[in-house]
Amino acid sequence: MIDLGTDNNKINWALKDKQKFIDIIETVYRGARKGRGLVIAPKDYST
Repeated sequence: MIDLGTDNNKINWALKDKQKFIDIIETVYRGARKGRGLVIAPKDYST
């Protein structure tokens, strides 16, 4: 799971920038490789 700062663990909005999507996927991948069940997003998407 990923904590996006929205009290939710899924992306339910459109990402306009391809690099933001890549950053999120990379964060999840690195966390999973380390065995983490929850990772923190590189940016807070609550606003």
